[in-house]
Amino acid sequence: MTGSFRRTGRIVPALALFLAGGCSSAGSGNTNYSQFYQLVKQGWAATMGKVRVTRDQAAAIPYASLGYNLDDGNQVMLVLATDTNGELLWTSPSRVVIVTRDGRIIRTLGLPHDLSGFTTAGGPPPSPAEALHQPFTSTRQEDFPELGFYGVAVSCQARLVGRQKITILGQAITTNRVDESCRSQKPEWSFVDSYWLDADNGLAWQSRQHINPKGGTIQIQIFRPPG
Repeated sequence: MTGSFRRTGRIVPALALFLAGGCSSAGSGNTNYSQFYQLVKQGWAATMGKVRVTRDQAAAIPYASLGYNLDDGNQVMLVLATDTNGELLWTSPSRVVIVTRDGRIIRTLGLPHDLSGFTTAGGPPPSPAEALHQPFTSTRQEDFPELGFYGVAVSCQARLVGRQKITILGQAITTNRVDESCRSQKPEWSFVDSYWLDADNGLAWQSRQHINPKGGTIQIQIFRPPG
């Protein structure tokens, strides 16, 4: 497999190494990859309790990165592997993959319950940041193979809640919170996703999202944004 990790100013080949999981790095040029692998392997694989990525751990990885956790469990770091026309693929040696667009999760792989497909008519889904200007409604189709459901119609309404401060890696960030209320009829499912967007550029610094009718909430925090 081939791929690349995004680093400010350049692209560094690395996806094959990360997905190899057990492979070790050799040479000074791969030091960062080895550090990242050890962080994931030693920091979270066999740890009980609520663990969070520290500022020093995040700073040691000079690539676009995020932390995610399921249902308030341990936080795990993912690194940006590819950017395909705005679809960002984040991954790690744990073989978990999360694909986002404008902060919204559109596909996952390796989680207890995955979202396998996400489409909207007429192009990409509207960005949550659009709600900063006015509320909007949207409908998308989602696939859940483990449940035997494909093309599930999910209708959503997004609205601005207001200004909120959040803290990521000990740093306070002023954001605008957007809530998106969604429901489907078959299967019967309703939920509210929340996005904390940068007050200046609309970047989703933090989000809390639902991706599967079987339950589970994913919280995401951006440690180092792309670009």
